[in-house]
Amino acid sequence: MRVLFYYRGIEAPGVEYLMSYLKMKGHQVGLLFDPGLDDNLFLKLKFMKRFNQYEYLLEKARDFKPDILAFSIVTNIYPFINAILPTLKKELSVPVIAGGPHVSALPEYVLQNEHIDMACIGEGELAFAELLDKMERGVEIYDTKNIWFKKDGEIIKNDLRGLVEDLDQLPFPEKGPFYEYGCFHDNLEVVTGRGCPYNCTFCNIHFQRSQTKGKGNFLRQRSGANVIQEIKKHLELYDVKCITFHDDNFTSHPQWIEEFTELYRKEVNLPFYCFAYPTSVNREIISHLKRANCMQIFMGLESGDPNIRRDILKRPMSNERIISSANIIKDSGIRLQISGIFGFPEEKPESMWKTVELAETIAPDLITGYVFYPFPKTELFNYAVKSGYLGEEEVEMVKRGEGAIHHESILRHPEKKLASTLARLIPIYIKSPSLFKPLIKKIMVRKKARLALLIYLVSIPVALPFLGIEGIKVTLKMAWRAYHLRRKPLAQEDQVF
Repeated sequence: MRVLFYYRGIEAPGVEYLMSYLKMKGHQVGLLFDPGLDDNLFLKLKFMKRFNQYEYLLEKARDFKPDILAFSIVTNIYPFINAILPTLKKELSVPVIAGGPHVSALPEYVLQNEHIDMACIGEGELAFAELLDKMERGVEIYDTKNIWFKKDGEIIKNDLRGLVEDLDQLPFPEKGPFYEYGCFHDNLEVVTGRGCPYNCTFCNIHFQRSQTKGKGNFLRQRSGANVIQEIKKHLELYDVKCITFHDDNFTSHPQWIEEFTELYRKEVNLPFYCFAYPTSVNREIISHLKRANCMQIFMGLESGDPNIRRDILKRPMSNERIISSANIIKDSGIRLQISGIFGFPEEKPESMWKTVELAETIAPDLITGYVFYPFPKTELFNYAVKSGYLGEEEVEMVKRGEGAIHHESILRHPEKKLASTLARLIPIYIKSPSLFKPLIKKIMVRKKARLALLIYLVSIPVALPFLGIEGIKVTLKMAWRAYHLRRKPLAQEDQVF
């Protein structure tokens, strides 16, 4: 079978895993990648629209001659998928299957879309491969677990299958198509496990855990040797200078960390970036990471108000514990990145300012600011609906995927303007010399949202030196590749990966 995937904006490890698994099963896969440079969920830049090359993508889709179109949907790219779906469906006249977090949360809603025929719930590798096998053989498809179907105006809902227990049995993700589109430069993204042990109410992990209850171990880890083998394979193909371990929490398994970092130090030893949860940080784990050449750790602060963390976010930890974990990381010589989220339900201005104050106390190397976004089916989404922060109009906006964590809040929040201003200015505020902080704070207090956006834009290379510069490089590479691909003849060998 010929399977054509569509994705937008950034590299997608989930799609890469699907592509590699289907290739292993004998199918041909292709990728339509929309760089989305005019609206990357951070910024809206209309003048960059020329690089999106929709006509080229449509021509490539025709030339590929797919048997099925596949879309992986995270909430905030759903509007862009809706924009291109009608044209693709009309031109190709093939079935469309959608999966991803937004689909798993809202399968019935997504299947109301006249252009989507099937919805994959949860993990997709085994389900998609089984579906394609049945389609190829021309046998009954409507009993395929994990997949819901539209048939004769009704929705056929199938049960979930068991989770993939042994992640080492999956082939390594297929990164070539995304690399060809310029989606990564010299930073290699690697996922070493699936699941997260924590219950943050703003994250869809807890919903996914409840959805797959009884279907196997939600928290799974690849062997260290398997991860090293993947990295070494990609190092042969790409000019990689650093690694990002993109697990939700890289420090969940202390014994695994000890064993893996020793292997990594001996066989790879490139600088790497990873994620940590404050209560999973201790001196022993950090020492292992440091010896293995960890250059930077991301640790979520989210709120500086202990009451918000405990009662609203289900992150029951003290400020002292967060500060202690931050100091352990900084004392080791590893760069520390933290994050702050503003505009939670029930959050008053004084709570938002506590986030700024705690961040200032921690004094990280960099901090990213976000506006709270109520992702569907998360606990905090449900709370926002019940407490009146989301009315019917806003709920429909979430279902359509409108807004994003870097845009204005979509909540009916009395302090949404303050939340937006703080999210944009906290990166430069924390990095600024004391001489400039009073001026930046005055802009914060006066809620100058547009001025805050301008300052944020010009300060990205300073406030976010690693992430900002890497992001600029990738954006330029995607733009160049899009410009180049438009002029490149579409040979058949370019279509199959």
